[in-house]
Amino acid sequence: MKVLQLTHKPPVPSMDGGCLAMHQITSCLLDKGVEVKVVSIATPKHPVVFSEDFHNYKDKTQFESIFINTQVSVPKTIRSLLKRSPYQADRFFSKKMIQKLETIFLQEKFDVVILESIFVGNYIETIRKHSQARILLRVHNIEYLVWERLFKQTKKPVKKAIYCYLAESLKCFELSLFNKIDGYIPITEVDHRFFKEKFPTLCSTVIPFAINLSTYSIQDHNIDENGMTFFHIGSMNWQPNIEGMTWFLENVWKKIAEKRPNLMLVLAGKGNQAIFGNKNLKNVQIFDFVENAQQFINEHDVMVVPLFSGSGMRIKIMESLALCKPIITTTIGAEGIEITDKENIFIANTPEEMIQTIEFCADHVRKCEEIGKNARKLIENSYAQEIIAKKLLVFLDTMLRGI
Repeated sequence: MKVLQLTHKPPVPSMDGGCLAMHQITSCLLDKGVEVKVVSIATPKHPVVFSEDFHNYKDKTQFESIFINTQVSVPKTIRSLLKRSPYQADRFFSKKMIQKLETIFLQEKFDVVILESIFVGNYIETIRKHSQARILLRVHNIEYLVWERLFKQTKKPVKKAIYCYLAESLKCFELSLFNKIDGYIPITEVDHRFFKEKFPTLCSTVIPFAINLSTYSIQDHNIDENGMTFFHIGSMNWQPNIEGMTWFLENVWKKIAEKRPNLMLVLAGKGNQAIFGNKNLKNVQIFDFVENAQQFINEHDVMVVPLFSGSGMRIKIMESLALCKPIITTTIGAEGIEITDKENIFIANTPEEMIQTIEFCADHVRKCEEIGKNARKLIENSYAQEIIAKKLLVFLDTMLRGI
């Protein structure tokens, strides 16, 4: 079997959860002996980064890329408005990528083309014209719901109007793609049910984020009963992260810092310093960059993920579950993961629930550690790479045979 994987950013280096999710599909396929070629869009935000790891990756995947300047520009925005098409997807479209794909299809034949997210959906017509491959859409999340939830939450009139337009235009584009593909593989069961209701005959199955357990080693780490550290790791160039953490700092951590001065919150990820660094936050440390995300997670005690918008599976939550970390998040934050509240995770949706859960963790360290161990078992039993790779290969074989 030969697969072309088309991505809107280079999967390696894995700079965020989306990159990791793309790379995991590649790894699953390679582990099962499938020949994979990766073609990516490089952007100012996600350039091709040359390193020893990248060169190894390039050799395994025959990696090729095209650079597209996706930075916001007035002419591009006006064109999207006039066409009533979503700017979020339009900015990834380029004639250079069309030419690249035409050349590749002229030289090679593929059984399957996997589109990594709707942002490469504008290339379906080119693929159909030059290849007989089955087209499969990887559904990382329901993109328009991210903007719809932001529209419903914001109270500022200008922001509300912008979010409304972005949600509506993206909704039309996203749903139209399902009439042009041969199948789709959502990351979560929640997203699968959503699209199954709208497209009941379209070939599909859930392929969640896979964890290669050998790369997630658990370090000995005992929680300090006298000074527990809570942490969040995530880029602040994603609006749901910004709004969620702003809510948490104002409604939860301010009260915790007053009641429990021995507790510490550590924030890490691009943009944290710019957004939160000048807010005079008590008992808060901020790092814009961490050299090793796993090491950072291992060195701290309890993860907090206050999310109220967005869709899909939170990859950093999956990684922290694999590293035995107790996690406090919202219902939306845990969406798509088969968790059980107070067994392998903590769910808290209001300031009062968040505060109570943080205080419970601080007062019940052994229970907190037990939750973390149960989290690792969940990953081992349901999300290990070997399990997910087998499921993916069976689905691809079935789709190609037309069963």
